[in-house]
Amino acid sequence: MGAPVLPTVLFPSWGLTELKNSTEKAKETIKKELKSRPLESMIDEIIAERLKPEPSVLGRGDYFEIPDKMVMFYKYSYGGQSKFFHELKENAVLYGAKCKSCGMVYFPPRTHCSECYSETSWQRVSNEGIVLSSTTSWYATSDFFDVVPYAVGYVKPLDADTGILQRIDLRGKEVIEPGTKVTARFREKRIGVVSDFWYEMMEQD
Repeated sequence: MGAPVLPTVLFPSWGLTELKNSTEKAKETIKKELKSRPLESMIDEIIAERLKPEPSVLGRGDYFEIPDKMVMFYKYSYGGQSKFFHELKENAVLYGAKCKSCGMVYFPPRTHCSECYSETSWQRVSNEGIVLSSTTSWYATSDFFDVVPYAVGYVKPLDADTGILQRIDLRGKEVIEPGTKVTARFREKRIGVVSDFWYEMMEQD
């Protein structure tokens, strides 16, 4: 059984010029700030500013507080989804998971089937897919400043039963309709995160 087709959510046509102008200004401002004031120095400034007053005493003097900072480097495990990220990073291929009992193909992969709760096995899925629903974004984090505006939508690979929420390149358009055919594209330098790939619209026959 395939995933339901969801309605497309679109921004109204009015105000698009203003949104674009605002986005451009935001991009330039953030780039200047990140270049001239590294995050670490900004944190230090905040701490120094808060240290100017006397350290605070809460209640009747039972608790004594002073501001400080913590910088952490850490690792985390992808657990049962590790193969998906490993193959994405090393080989630029997409893997889903197929239920050993009912045959449902999940993308992104799951360790167990949501329909019958059986275990799944790894299965490579097609780079080509269909857009189930999408919305256009005019704002972005620093990773996607250069591609604003872009679409975010659910894309179901041609040989899977569920879809993944992923970025879709608009390629000059303002909206993407449900049913649009797309294909996966991969970063040249991948680090093993879901943003290592995105979708682009395919040329229509």
